[in-house]
This record gives sequence, C-alpha cells and structure tokens, in this order.
Amino acid sequence: MKQNYLKIRTKNHTAQPLKNLIEVNTRCVFRLGSLTPTEEIFPRGVALNKPIVEINTAEACHNSGDKILMKTLFSNNYVRSAEWESVNSQDRMNWNLFPAIIKHKNSCKGQGIFYIENQEALDEFINTRVNGSLGNYIIEKYYNYSKEYRLHVTKDGCFYTCRKMLKEDAEERWHRHDMNSVWMMEENELFERPNNWSDIEAECVKALNAVGLDIGACDVKVQSEKGHDRGGNPEFIILEINSAPSCGNVTLIKYEEQLRKMLNGN
Repeated sequence: MKQNYLKIRTKNHTAQPLKNLIEVNTRCVFRLGSLTPTEEIFPRGVALNKPIVEINTAEACHNSGDKILMKTLFSNNYVRSAEWESVNSQDRMNWNLFPAIIKHKNSCKGQGIFYIENQEALDEFINTRVNGSLGNYIIEKYYNYSKEYRLHVTKDGCFYTCRKMLKEDAEERWHRHDMNSVWMMEENELFERPNNWSDIEAECVKALNAVGLDIGACDVKVQSEKGHDRGGNPEFIILEINSAPSCGNVTLIKYEEQLRKMLNGN
C-alpha cells in the first residue's frame, strides 16, 4: 500500500525537514504561510469529496500574513495589541502616539518596518512615498517594553517558547529579528518567565483564533520587572502572529511532536 505523508506547503526553507516525515491515514496538509488552495493540493480528493485534514487554512495564512488584515481581526476580537491606524487613513492626521512604528502589510524579518519618532518623521515618510502606496502601511504605537517572547501555540495553549534577546552589538535596538537577536529557551535562567504567563498564553491563543490559525508563532512584548504593577504582573502586548516562523533544530522537533499529536493523538 502506498504510504501517505503529511503534505507541507511553504516557501520557508527552514521548514523543509518536516516534509515526508509524518505518515498519515488520510489526505492532510500543513501550511506554513502557504496560500495554495486545497483543490490545487488534492485535486482528486476534492473532486471525489474525500476527507481532507487542513492544519492552517489558506485563508488563515492570508489573514496572518497581511498586517492590515491581522490588526483588523485583532481589533475586532479585542486582542491586546498596540493602537494602530492605516497610514492612508484620515485619522492619521490626528496621530499623536509617538514614538511609533510603521510597517508594510507584508513586512517580515526586519524588512519593511520603520521607527517614527515624531510628527516631522511621519511627514517625511509620507512625502517620500507615492500616495497610492500608503494604503499598504500601518502605523502603531511603539511600546518600549524590554522583553520579547515568541510563543508557539495551538488552540490548547503554548507548546514551545523562547525569549528573543538583543545581541550586545546590535545597532538597531527598537525591534528584534534574527539578524540582531539571539533566542533563549525556557530552561535558560535568562528566560525570566513573567508572573502572568498564563494570561500571556491565553492572549496568544486569542490572537490565534482571531486570524483562524491552528498553529501560530505569537510575538509578545512584555514590561521588565521595574514596570510591574502592585500585583506583580507586567503589562504586555501582542505584536503579531505568524504562520511561517523560522525553524531551528529544536523548533522542528517541537513542531513534529505537535503535528503528530494533532494528527494521530500521540
């Protein structure tokens, strides 16, 4: 009998080791950012109305891959995230939440993101863009929280997490990405798990559900201990949720374990 394997649909080269790895009993696909429709992946199965299991639909990947759609869904579902507007919005004229961040709707890995210190910097950004392109950008309030975590979550909660820490020689220190940061796993003493971790985890699941993903990597900014309130709980905001995170060796192991659990119950 021909073996069936979970199909992995992604342009993320770091996720390639997951391909041809998990044997399944029916047609299954796991999307990491892919927008390929199911009927193109399983044309015969769709035509014959065969059962097909999807982990992350194309629509959910689209929702999380477009910053405007993602932030709109966050707002509609009351996810704790930064105040924002479309740069093309008339409300932008009254924007006074500086400093701020401008992001292209398809920004990733530190590209297409800009630090805006004041109104003069915002005006300069706008004046150097063609008016028609402004609709592709959002502006959001910048929170100078010193900690950032990535929680990989399903609807059941977090199954793997790391803290993202700036390198000592990082030149850009207002945002974190692979080029200027290192990853600390939960076992590392520098991880410093916040007191209200269960609240953070719940909010990440809320973000996951808002965009419709089954598995997602949620980036969260958290206050340092100096910013804790009387109850000892730091403030935090959800930055974004990603359906196609970069996958190191440990991430691949954790994703394989989680996928097997979701598909086979073990």
